[in-house]
Amino acid sequence: MKKILVMVILISMGGQVFAQDTTMDIGIGFQYGLAKVFEDGTTIRDIMNPGLLATFRLNPGSVGFFGRIGLLFPSKVKEGDVTIAYPDYDYILFVNGGLGATFNTPISDKLDFIIDAGISINDLTYGGSFKDNIDASWSIKIENLGTTYSGGHKFTNVTMKESYNDFAIGIIINPALRFSFTRNVSMEFGAAVSYDFLRYRSYKFYADFRHAGLDGNAGPSAASMKSAVAATFPADKVTGDQEITLETDGKWSIVQQVTIIPSISVIFSF
Repeated sequence: MKKILVMVILISMGGQVFAQDTTMDIGIGFQYGLAKVFEDGTTIRDIMNPGLLATFRLNPGSVGFFGRIGLLFPSKVKEGDVTIAYPDYDYILFVNGGLGATFNTPISDKLDFIIDAGISINDLTYGGSFKDNIDASWSIKIENLGTTYSGGHKFTNVTMKESYNDFAIGIIINPALRFSFTRNVSMEFGAAVSYDFLRYRSYKFYADFRHAGLDGNAGPSAASMKSAVAATFPADKVTGDQEITLETDGKWSIVQQVTIIPSISVIFSF
């Protein structure tokens, strides 16, 4: 995968890259993120938590390309008057990333000043689940004929899931100082700032039958459950072999999201 990524970036940089000596940097570190979403001058979301960071740079001389991906693990998120927190949800993750150009200016033999600038990608995702029963059995009785038609199934211990995703895109700049211990190992201190202006929010509510019971049978085979789900629910609701989607929503909007993420990383140069 690393070789494929390097090849794609090299091709995109054009023939000029191959005329110079290239270096590849991979960094692993920690970050502490502060993310705020504004609406009409009012803060409607506030996130402030530590996390992990991975960076990649391909740097021919003083100008190159960078990519970064980070994870924050907020224990709670304030969304207006609502607090999204454990244990109400199974997971809460804030993913922050960037892709663009990197500029390296040596200050001394051991110290470099670096600026990354490009596209910012931030994504807040969270979801929860609970167990419930779904009675989808039915019967039709024609009294004058004395005939009854029936079908469907009763499902027990069904995992009901809801997931939320808030994706935003904008611009990012990351000024950083790098202290070189050796030719191949460095320590880097950065302070990334991003401004996101375009958002896509989505929601999904669905039922997972993989560990459910069927008509009193607590452990049906996967094939039996797949057949029962397909026969019971409308085809447009069946989104997996043993899954149905009950509700979805998604829309684009304009957003004002500011993210400030100081970080410290160990950089390995190749």
